[in-house]
Amino acid sequence: MKKEQFSRFYNMETRWYDEDMLGHINHGTAVAYFEDARVRHAHDIGLFPYDTDKFPFIVASMTFNFLKQIKHPKNLTVGLKISRIGGKSFDYEYGLFMENDEECAISCNMTMVCFDFSNQKSVQVFDEIKKEFQGE
Repeated sequence: MKKEQFSRFYNMETRWYDEDMLGHINHGTAVAYFEDARVRHAHDIGLFPYDTDKFPFIVASMTFNFLKQIKHPKNLTVGLKISRIGGKSFDYEYGLFMENDEECAISCNMTMVCFDFSNQKSVQVFDEIKKEFQGE
């Protein structure tokens, strides 16, 4: 995957404790990078990810592809786009890029379910997500 495939970008830096005993970024840390980008994106498009009563969605599934090793310290960019819309779910596609590298080091696909936490049930995909998918 290349950076040009993504519509939104979020910058991050590795931290010393992100590494595992093999000297590269631990796979669990990659989850945190993508989750951070997801929450920032939700906020950017007008949803309420920082309000526990209004948190907009839950993760249904995640798939990762580890393509390159990342070692600390590195400046990183998470590329993000909505790649599929369903009735009550949608997919995020992510790429994690090291500085000055157009090829992603880690790719991820996440299926999200739109959810009403107050009523504990899934709901239709939010208009904000549909607009982002359509490029509005």
